[in-house]
Amino acid sequence: MFKKLMLSLLFGLVFAGKVMAQPVDYYLPYPGILPDHPLYWLKMVRDRVGLLITVGNQAKAEKLLLYADKRLGAAWALIDGNKVPLGVSTLTKAEKYLEQAVIRGGDDSFKTRLGKAILKHREVLLLVRPKVGSEPGNIEAMLMRLDQFKQQFALGQVTALIYFEEAGGEEFKVEATTAYEALEKVSVEQDWELTFKDYDFGKMVDSVNGVANSKAKAWIFYVNGAAGDRAADKFELKAGDKVEWKYEAVKL
Repeated sequence: MFKKLMLSLLFGLVFAGKVMAQPVDYYLPYPGILPDHPLYWLKMVRDRVGLLITVGNQAKAEKLLLYADKRLGAAWALIDGNKVPLGVSTLTKAEKYLEQAVIRGGDDSFKTRLGKAILKHREVLLLVRPKVGSEPGNIEAMLMRLDQFKQQFALGQVTALIYFEEAGGEEFKVEATTAYEALEKVSVEQDWELTFKDYDFGKMVDSVNGVANSKAKAWIFYVNGAAGDRAADKFELKAGDKVEWKYEAVKL
């Protein structure tokens, strides 16, 4: 069921080559057996023992984040399967684990992962909220807490400037974690068709609102005035950054 949910989330967001929405670029691990399984208590014991024998603050934080993500996926599957009370209970455990991971923290790389995890947890909560029926208060409290985490990790607005050929630039304010996501969110808001190609190094934008790459010109991005030195979906942003997407001459 979980795999079906992930596939529907991923493939249901693209229609006829046009980006319709933007899932957070963060992988949720397969949750394994769900809390409604008779042997789930063994998994809980294993997790507790695993946490107890884990040494080091960041190692414990990484373990807590893993538990949080797995329970998020389990809760999603339960709620989608109409087991709402158990799903909401599992969501509560997921967010408690996430909060403990946030409190422990870690190095910059781990904090980047935490930031994306916070956005993914928020995304899933918003997806399941319409299905929880009589239990919306719990979801709202969790969303409020996640919004506090967003502020803590400076997951806020960035400025996106999109320059079309001979048409000047348009400025937009969006919440994004990568240079690609900033363009993607603007495209969704403005109902622009956005196409891209996937390579080993990441995504490369192919066209924006009908303006496509050619041998002479292409879509190139800049962050705070400096040209991007990696694929746009790999270029991490922080609140307040200025992202510019320009259709300009290719420099050989």
